[in-house]
Amino acid sequence: MAALPTPARSAHIFPLTEREARHSARLWFIGTPSLTLTDWRDTRCGTHCISLPFVPGRVEAFNEAYAEELASIIAGVNHE
Repeated sequence: MAALPTPARSAHIFPLTEREARHSARLWFIGTPSLTLTDWRDTRCGTHCISLPFVPGRVEAFNEAYAEELASIIAGVNHE
C-alpha cells in the first residue's frame, strides 16, 4: 500500500498553534525577558499544548511559526 503524501507546511494544519507561536515571539520582544528565546519558546509551547490533544506535528508547527515570526521581527516586517 502506498504511503499518503505529507501535507505541505503551508497547509496550516494547526492555525491556533501557529497563531499562539507568533504571539509568543512578539511577547518576548515587548516584555522584559528573563528567559532565552529558546527557553521562552519551549515554555510557551508547553503551556499551549498541555490543554490540547497530542497530535504529531503540533510542536513542530509551533516551533516553525515561532522561528518565522522571529525572522519577520528581526527583518522589520510590519504586522499591522
